[in-house]
Amino acid sequence: MNATQPTLKTAILALAVGVSMAFAPGAAEASTIYVRDGNGGNVFGAAGYQALTIRVDKGAGLTSTNVQAGAFYLQYSHTNAPYAWTDFVTYCLEPDELLNVAGIVSGDYKGTLSESSEYVAKASALAGLYATYFADSLTSALKSAAFQVALWEVAYDDGSSLSGGKFQLVGANDVRNQANLYLTNWASGAEPGVILRVGSQDLVMAPLPPTTTVPEPATLALFGTGLLGLAAIRRRKA
Repeated sequence: MNATQPTLKTAILALAVGVSMAFAPGAAEASTIYVRDGNGGNVFGAAGYQALTIRVDKGAGLTSTNVQAGAFYLQYSHTNAPYAWTDFVTYCLEPDELLNVAGIVSGDYKGTLSESSEYVAKASALAGLYATYFADSLTSALKSAAFQVALWEVAYDDGSSLSGGKFQLVGANDVRNQANLYLTNWASGAEPGVILRVGSQDLVMAPLPPTTTVPEPATLALFGTGLLGLAAIRRRKA
């Protein structure tokens, strides 16, 4: 009786650990993710956008580019064919890349900016900016454009000036004034996630909930073996 109880407890503990590992949330911080425009070409959605001119230093001097700045209303899926689409709102972190959602584009999802070599040095500043002003940025086209400009300034430059450095905004004083407000007085906040896409804009977004890992056949076999082991122990005890 006394010899059986520790064995039973050990078996139950081992089985519990195995079950928790089999059904534990998947690593949402690093996984392939698929992105598309699910709104029929209206990627800017309800918040709207503003047409702006920016200058970006790509290593060979400043280049002027006309852009449409604002929040993107897109869809993502963790699964590939069949897809399971979920709406999300996101902003770009790269002023020198194109959005590219003509069709379905895959990327590498990181649960926090610190997990990406591209943004680890800017993670704290981007987290403060995002946590403090993201919700406010969705209340008008002007604020949405200004928040996008502020994100570009922090991610691509040093966050100090929209008139100098590697990223600059040309004219658009109303957007500039609002962006300058967004570039000050950040509260601390959890880091957002990021979708890294080679040749397309990297997209910042709220952390996604963990995906559920479906046990593989080998895991299920071990699970069944554990149950059989428990049954055998109970028979010996009886």
